[in-house]
Amino acid sequence: MNLYSGLPRLFAAIVVVALLAFITIYKHFEAPLGAIEMVAYPCPIKAKCSVKREVLERQYKMKLAEAIYSVHQAISPHAGLEAMVKDDWWKKLVPLMAELDPRMSPNSSSWDYSARIPDMGPAPVLPNKTRHVCPEMYFGPKMGFPFHQHGMEPENCTYVPPFARVLTAVLPAMSWPPQTINFVITQIRKWYDIPIIVIIPKRVVVDPTLRDVKALKIKNETLSGGDLLNKAVEMVTTPYVFMGTSLAHFSNQSSLERLVRVLDELEHVKVAGGAARDLQGHWIHGCLQQRMADYQATYTMGYYYSKYECMYCDDVLTPFITTVKLVNKVAFTSSLSGPAVYRDWLAKVREAGHLTMVCPDVMFFLTNHVNMTSEDWLPMARHWALEKVFSYTGQVHNFSCDAVNITCKDALRILSSYLLPPCCRAIMEHNLGFLMDYAEANDLEYELQAGSALGAVKLGGYLPWDFDMDITFDRNDYQKWLRLRGKFLRDRNCYLSVTKPRVYFSVHCPYFFIEFITFDYLNSRQFLPIEYRNIPTKVMYGGHWTKVNANPGLHSRNKLGLEDLKHAGHWRTARVVKAAKARGGYENPGVWNTCRKSKHHSCLDQYPGDGNLPFIQPFLHP
Repeated sequence: MNLYSGLPRLFAAIVVVALLAFITIYKHFEAPLGAIEMVAYPCPIKAKCSVKREVLERQYKMKLAEAIYSVHQAISPHAGLEAMVKDDWWKKLVPLMAELDPRMSPNSSSWDYSARIPDMGPAPVLPNKTRHVCPEMYFGPKMGFPFHQHGMEPENCTYVPPFARVLTAVLPAMSWPPQTINFVITQIRKWYDIPIIVIIPKRVVVDPTLRDVKALKIKNETLSGGDLLNKAVEMVTTPYVFMGTSLAHFSNQSSLERLVRVLDELEHVKVAGGAARDLQGHWIHGCLQQRMADYQATYTMGYYYSKYECMYCDDVLTPFITTVKLVNKVAFTSSLSGPAVYRDWLAKVREAGHLTMVCPDVMFFLTNHVNMTSEDWLPMARHWALEKVFSYTGQVHNFSCDAVNITCKDALRILSSYLLPPCCRAIMEHNLGFLMDYAEANDLEYELQAGSALGAVKLGGYLPWDFDMDITFDRNDYQKWLRLRGKFLRDRNCYLSVTKPRVYFSVHCPYFFIEFITFDYLNSRQFLPIEYRNIPTKVMYGGHWTKVNANPGLHSRNKLGLEDLKHAGHWRTARVVKAAKARGGYENPGVWNTCRKSKHHSCLDQYPGDGNLPFIQPFLHP
């Protein structure tokens, strides 16, 4: 029996399972997220959320693509072989991977490379593809031996326009020394006869002998860096624009044709940059991976995927080329200046669904590499509502809610669509903490109840979609608890309000409140083995070992019902039907309300409806 005779069925099963998984998850996200009537609430930040929501969240697309990619890798060695794997299976997976994540799309033909080799014949001229530069040919490693400065060489072709009609250089030279400005322009002109737009202070004079140079002089000192870049792009008449940030020199090491060629060939890529060398000789490729989650951002130097000898990136720290069409669609933010304007713009490009690349064989000469301080990060953090930034340099920058315009007012309006910001959760946990300290100091029994108990089980802290906190205590201690009134609470800017004597009262602090509910006999320890009944069960909750039910998991399961470990928005933000109450109160556990404004890293529906790690470790990959 042929060892491989069972492979077709096996591979077919794998492919079918992968495709069914894709269809199932896609339908899950396409379907209306519950028949839940909601009020449209604003963003939790003072600035307006501006990015449109995608139906299928990006991280899910990436994971699906990875799964299907593994299937593709398994069947590729057998593709086209008789009685093993049909070639059609392989071909069908290629466009599916490209649709989900173009970075994973394999070379689908002999032409799907950055350059051809001589025996491949001439490069085809495709009728629906516009080329602005000639293709390249690879002559092998012997051509450039021993220094390998040559090998990939542009072909001679006649079907591309003059480069001066393809690309314009924009030099943001607001803080460059005048001698550097004229020197860089001279060096660019030595290698390229392209239009140049230089942004300079009004007192700086560009050498009048330098041809085809337009100066955008800063006459209004209130204009931001983003404003100036947008104005410069308005002056561009070519389809591509080169953003020459921080240039100190320009040479034949900086092949602009190479970057344009990548943008021509890869339609999903809209930004292409090169590596950089500073005046001290320090070289970096400058390719960053970026992710935002739960009011935090992380930037990591490196890449996961490559194509055409270029790295796929989320952000680049180096000069780059993009299309004028893209800048007109996704403009630089007018309120930003300095390096934050580029971090912000590239984040918007990524959120708009476009990809960025760095080609490390293209080297630019910079005065200094980008090294952002907390002051540099602050405008970016403010614009994107980030409390914490993990920088590519290894530094961690923390910002207060006030500094980045996050408000904790009206928590219900926030958590209807968004995670409650970490600083707001910290306020609530702090409020609970001093009340628990009071209870310990006065030998008062208490237990976390309802959503607070569930938060203890799930996250070891305040649920970021909860609205209040719930505590139960023994009715015999009612008067002792009322002694909270007065100086103790006033010193903390809080007050106590009795709704139903000896049954229910609440403590109100800025932005949040805590509900206290009494029972005739509160001691769930009676259900523990007799040896343990004098030791209450405690859970780490917001940094405190806090008393909970003797068996907190059993308490939560029986109180909250089926699928209690899956997540659901607060009952005040969703319509709960009678049938759902029989299951514990949630109609669609594991499904969030739709974020009514736009996609934002704090939108609840950007997060899985299950699991605690996405909220405890938001950058941990499953």
